[in-house]
Amino acid sequence: MKRRWLCLLVALALCAFTVPARAAQAKWTVLVYLCGSDLESRTGQASEDIREMLASGAGASGAVNVLAATGGSARWQAYGISGSHVQYYSLNGDAPLLLAEAGRASMGSADTLAAFLRYGLANAPAERTALILWDHGGGPVYGLCEDENYPGDALTLPELRDALARGLNGARLDLLAFDACLMNSLDTCALAADFADYTVSSQEMVYGRGFDYVGCLAPLAADPGMDPLALGERIVNTYIEGSASGRTRDTATMSVVRSDAVNDAVRAADAFAAALTPMLAERMASVVRLRDRLTSFGEFLDEDASDLVDVQTLCDAFSALLPEECAALKSAAGAAVAVNATTPDIAGQASGLSLFMPYSTARQDYAGIMDRYGNQPGEYAALVTALTDGLRDGNYAMTAAGQSAEPFYLYDGQSEPTGALCSIWDGLYGDTATAQQVAQSGGGSIWAGLSDLGGIWSGLPAAPGATPEATPGSIWAGLPADTPAPTQAAVALANIWAGLTSSSGDYYQSDAPNQNVQPGISEAATPDAVVTAARDYFSASTLTTQSVYTLQLTRDDLDHLAAASGVLFRQADGERVRLGDMGQSTVDWSTGLVFSMFDGAWPTLSGTPVCAERLYTQPGGGVRFAIPARINGLEMYLLAVRDVDGSARVLGATQGYDEDGMAIRGSIPLEAGMTVEPLYTALDGEGHRREWAGEAIAVPPEGLTLVWQPLPPGNYEYALALTDLTGKVQYTQGVTYPVG
Repeated sequence: MKRRWLCLLVALALCAFTVPARAAQAKWTVLVYLCGSDLESRTGQASEDIREMLASGAGASGAVNVLAATGGSARWQAYGISGSHVQYYSLNGDAPLLLAEAGRASMGSADTLAAFLRYGLANAPAERTALILWDHGGGPVYGLCEDENYPGDALTLPELRDALARGLNGARLDLLAFDACLMNSLDTCALAADFADYTVSSQEMVYGRGFDYVGCLAPLAADPGMDPLALGERIVNTYIEGSASGRTRDTATMSVVRSDAVNDAVRAADAFAAALTPMLAERMASVVRLRDRLTSFGEFLDEDASDLVDVQTLCDAFSALLPEECAALKSAAGAAVAVNATTPDIAGQASGLSLFMPYSTARQDYAGIMDRYGNQPGEYAALVTALTDGLRDGNYAMTAAGQSAEPFYLYDGQSEPTGALCSIWDGLYGDTATAQQVAQSGGGSIWAGLSDLGGIWSGLPAAPGATPEATPGSIWAGLPADTPAPTQAAVALANIWAGLTSSSGDYYQSDAPNQNVQPGISEAATPDAVVTAARDYFSASTLTTQSVYTLQLTRDDLDHLAAASGVLFRQADGERVRLGDMGQSTVDWSTGLVFSMFDGAWPTLSGTPVCAERLYTQPGGGVRFAIPARINGLEMYLLAVRDVDGSARVLGATQGYDEDGMAIRGSIPLEAGMTVEPLYTALDGEGHRREWAGEAIAVPPEGLTLVWQPLPPGNYEYALALTDLTGKVQYTQGVTYPVG
């Protein structure tokens, strides 16, 4: 008798932990793996998404099952969800219904995900199945779903593969979706292709609440016969619409990748890698410079970075070096992307599929790359290993830090222009002069390293009977006398640049090894490109100030240079306080000449210049940038944009990355009463750095006002930041930039 009652009790208990009975097998089961982490314990974002899933009515439709595994957070904000145990819930009614207690377990464990998959497939069978993985994401190197109760434990890609293999046990998902940052990569999609027909993921950060669950699940309830691609497209479009219309207007990407085409893209990536890897020994400089041109998704100012780049943008950059391999990879990647959408600010820079290409991560997390990524099979993983080793072990020391940039052209809109260019002008105007006289008139430092100064005249308009030793009248030849000085400077710059580029053979001997003049890879900047850049930059300025600085690099320094940029500093108490990089710089890789342009305008909050670091240029010419700040005591970044008309605005704030390399989801709006302390980096005379905080600003009811305006009175310096091939940055001596 006791045994009979015991069996009955066990049977009743099991019934309590199954999905409520349906009249017939459902059309869809949606399994949601909710690793709440600090997203839930701090701001309740997972609970809010549960509300959306319930509000969608999908689970109550009778044709769709919605099951969630909850865990990973020390404290859940709603529904009485446990902060210590993994639990399974049915979201088929007005409130979550507890189905089972899965015990103490890490959501970053393959065992935990596998167990949930087995439970869902057994208890909620359907014609089609989708799995959504929800939490922070760190790309193919760091994985996703880091459990707050088990710090440092996240699902790596190998663990994800193990979990899917054991949890599905031969079954196949129709859709695998990542509601997590930076999880779109060829590696992730190739893994998913073994278990799912389609993969939905973001190349960029995922903003706060992530997927619009009402927008994507309500239509599924209304049309349960919806196919997986249509559901994926619905997820993509509703997410992008929500991102573009939110208060912060977050940058967003989302795509659907078809599994049946992924293997072709993997083979094309391996062929690209197999061709590029042998080139690293002799052409590391060219490869690093091409890599430096690429925008990495999720980049802020942290030492942590994703180093995920768009496949098609990568192919465009490397096409001159590997034309056939890049064309094949670009075509295969395009065929694998079934649906792709972005917010307007990043349109054209995200084609729907990413690749991990180390750069910042190679310096900061060598062991992590080798442990998590470098041991994977395939030619592309071998390229990652070789490039990481080269960036870490290379000896690319530079000596230019002891130099200072030359004021090439300075014009404040009122006084006569000054600078080396004007010294040349003064030496030429109305006269004929030899090349030596021109050099002695103030341009000697510009032409340093050129063995034949006669070559500079090749770009100037020729006058009847003129010889290389004599100027053809004037640098401004052909311009009306009343032409504005900035236009004069642009034309003269183009003329002089043409002469410099034509004399590169004098600077780089044909019989000497040199990585900077490989055809199609790091070719010289053309005169047209330089003058176009100058005109575009200064015509977009709200000021009349025009400043151009130059630096002539030695041959060795140029061989070790990856990038150069202009940086503004403010002098304060014997320190140089970095205000950031918002100018525009150009390097001529055949002559070693660096040009940097600055218009004297800077973003200010409450009249105080902030540290502003360029992130990328938006379609149409606007600039997206980040401002380091402490917001209510928490170190974050203000995200801001400057439009082409000169107006600027703060979009929101984000933390960037956490201590484990996981991207913090999206940005938050600034609310009235929040306190914002601008943060800066201060350097002393010996180059030591420290954090320097500005005066706290209380956010007013109307929000922060960001104004792009002339620098307030003070002592400033303009210097060049020179980044070597290993990513180490050196600053030249600053040129005084007095204001007021």
